[in-house]
Amino acid sequence: MTFASLINIVTIVLCGAVLVQCVRVTRALAAFRQANLPAMVHSLEAATGQAETVLGQMRDVLRHEAEPKMQLLSQGNAVAEELGVMIGIANATADRLLESARDSRSAVHEQQGLAA
Repeated sequence: MTFASLINIVTIVLCGAVLVQCVRVTRALAAFRQANLPAMVHSLEAATGQAETVLGQMRDVLRHEAEPKMQLLSQGNAVAEELGVMIGIANATADRLLESARDSRSAVHEQQGLAA
């Protein structure tokens, strides 16, 4: 096989590949022509308009509702901090009471042991 015949075979294969791609492009163009593009564009415009309306409503809700909610949240955080401090004080008091009870029990047991 000569170099020229090898080049011819490669050219035939490439031409076949081009023909296959041409058939695929032709089918895609036919499907594109059959598509109802004006109706699709109208639907997309309607959906875009609805999305803009919803986004506008969401912005309004956030403007009017976000500030009071943030104030309530900060008040809640302040109350939570105060409760944390109160719980800490109560725990310390309970620990001291338990310690006093243990000390008084041991003192009572010592006195009873000495008296016996």
